[in-house]
Amino acid sequence: MTKKVTPMSLSDMRLRIERGSVPSPSCSSILAFLDLAHAALGSETFHDPCVFKSDQTFSAAFPVAPEEALATAYGDAPLYRRCRDSIRRHAQLAGAWPDDPYTLLNQLARDSRLPKINRKVLQEVLPGISLRDLSREMALSADRNLRGTKRNVFRTSLSTMDKLRDDPRIVAAAFLSQEKIGPLPFYRDGDKLRVELPACFAEILGQLPVGHARHARRAFELAVDFGLFSEDGPCPGWSMTIIDATQYHVAAGKHVCASTADLYLRSLLSLLRHADPAFVPHSVTADRIRRPKRYETPAAPKARKTDKQLAPLPDQLENDVLTYATERSKNRKQTQDLRRVLRQLIKGGIALDNRIVLEDAMNIVHKQCPHILGSSLGNYRSVLRCFLRHTERLPPWEMLLSRAKDIGVRGEDMKALSRMAILAERAEPIIQPEDIDIETARRLVLQARQDGTVAKTIAGLRLLDGLRDTIPGLLPDAVVDIVRTEGELPDCIVSNLTAHAKATGYSTQGVRARIVAVRALYRLSPDKSLFKGGIECIRWLELIESAIAAHPKELAIYRTELLRLADQIGKPWPLGWKTLQSKIVQAGIPRADNPIDVLMEIAMTNDLQPWQLDREWAWVHERSLRPDLRRKWTRAVANFDALRALPEVEEAGLLPALPLGPMPRVGTRLKNAHFPLPRSFESALEGENKQVLEAAHFLWRCLRAFGDYARGDDPLIAMLVAEETLERTMQQQTFMLAQSAQIHVARIRDWRESRVVTI
Repeated sequence: MTKKVTPMSLSDMRLRIERGSVPSPSCSSILAFLDLAHAALGSETFHDPCVFKSDQTFSAAFPVAPEEALATAYGDAPLYRRCRDSIRRHAQLAGAWPDDPYTLLNQLARDSRLPKINRKVLQEVLPGISLRDLSREMALSADRNLRGTKRNVFRTSLSTMDKLRDDPRIVAAAFLSQEKIGPLPFYRDGDKLRVELPACFAEILGQLPVGHARHARRAFELAVDFGLFSEDGPCPGWSMTIIDATQYHVAAGKHVCASTADLYLRSLLSLLRHADPAFVPHSVTADRIRRPKRYETPAAPKARKTDKQLAPLPDQLENDVLTYATERSKNRKQTQDLRRVLRQLIKGGIALDNRIVLEDAMNIVHKQCPHILGSSLGNYRSVLRCFLRHTERLPPWEMLLSRAKDIGVRGEDMKALSRMAILAERAEPIIQPEDIDIETARRLVLQARQDGTVAKTIAGLRLLDGLRDTIPGLLPDAVVDIVRTEGELPDCIVSNLTAHAKATGYSTQGVRARIVAVRALYRLSPDKSLFKGGIECIRWLELIESAIAAHPKELAIYRTELLRLADQIGKPWPLGWKTLQSKIVQAGIPRADNPIDVLMEIAMTNDLQPWQLDREWAWVHERSLRPDLRRKWTRAVANFDALRALPEVEEAGLLPALPLGPMPRVGTRLKNAHFPLPRSFESALEGENKQVLEAAHFLWRCLRAFGDYARGDDPLIAMLVAEETLERTMQQQTFMLAQSAQIHVARIRDWRESRVVTI
């Protein structure tokens, strides 16, 4: 039975708002608007229930475009429009118009932190049906035809309505019936009800593999849909055949992907086999269903390939192959592959008595065997290279690189040697390893300057000079000292820069980048004498500025690294920060997570050691930064607090007693958050909204300005929110208008009353 709605006047709505039966986001403002309407319209209209009879009668009393006299009665036209809009909204919240229940319902949903009721979906799914007439049967009928997101929104709206039915304001407005819709059933494949496992099958889920148990119910459900058996399971004596399993696999593949169909088949077979082994014969397996051709009996045995008579290798070459296989302990397969490659090379016209370029040889093999696979071609390349190196048939530079690799040359040294080999082979005429002397070395360095690879070339020449005794035969017996070429950085500076960078926390790649940058600076500086002495005595900033002015393009990519070097070397390191830095480097923390550079730069302006820092220092500095720098500072503070997890740092007593963070998230900094709140006060306010936190920061800011508390104080919460403290704040604060301060104080009072027991 539909409850009749009692007509309501403006005075009735005001009384309901005062009693709290009508939800109001701002009670004081709507009461002020109603009092203003009372004065403007008169007592008769204010008590007339016909004002809210319909939207038309409301518009007659409160026209959208007011006349001049009406606007003057309210003060001005903008204030009138605010008054009209607020009264209209509260009339909807009070249930004055039964045709619009959504405003009140959604307001109560927001107050209760429930999902909103979607007006568009409900009116589309239930056309012409009011919410108070909605029954469970209607909801079930409409829900069955929905899919996807629309079904979820529909169900969420119904759930919110059920939770709000007993609210006195909804009951008074008669927007909903007392009959709840209740939970709606779970569907599968659109509108089919779930099929649950019978009890005998559900009991054995613990015996199945985890993957099979997780999908057993769905696999059983599909079997019921495909007609293998009923919802109660197979009948006694039933047995699955190959045809049944194949049909199930094919039908499942039409609903899901191939891999999921395989999974459902395995899960079903496992479930049935554990329930009763007679349900699944041994001949019925998932692999047999998925790969039937594997189990088919071949019609006739495959014909064996006849051994072809291969052309023999020359005697000398065959002897080399046998010697190579014996000395290198090569198996029969590797030896056969080598012979196969050598036959193709002979067929291609290569004389194997001379040195052979490996790339040319492999091109011939690929031309002779165009259909060979890439993996096989790579295997042939490896076998042929090993043989040519063993028999010294590779070109001189390839032989040199191969032997250098055998004696342990790796990494950057091998790259430098390879780079020098490339330059030597590009020279006109080609420079062989045995031809390397001082003159040819200078030619290679000049050629490297054009390519920008001077450093690698010089490193390769030095390495080559050191290999003369290690690799005899390819290089002259006499050791030729490759002199330092012009532009090479002194070793003492390299070692000092390396030690300084590692002490600062640089990785191996970072140290290498710094050395490369300083080498470029040294090469482009006209006066090399300025680089004498320790790196602390070198006037880095003057050298960098003059070099950049003379060679801006050459030093453009090194400018940032060079300026960072000048700043780090010229920066004094107090003992406390230096000790903490060494502990961090020893702990293996990467430079990206090292906060020392960021924090020390700010701390040294006030001569603060790391243990002298506190949260207010970090908080106040963060507030002075622009947003992008706030992110950098917040990350540095978080990394600094994370150092407490390192035993060697914590035991050394280099950190403050309390953490510096957390810092406010970027974009969430409150207007009055000039100082961090006391930790006990902050803990008590955890989970409160932005308005309450803003009020708390305003209170603490005022107390700090009054001189009641100082940095590091953590007073009792009861003292902070005491009534005399709040009254004094209202009287003496100078940060904002009295009305705004009153709002903040009122919020603190409300919070205090809600936390009486805790405080």
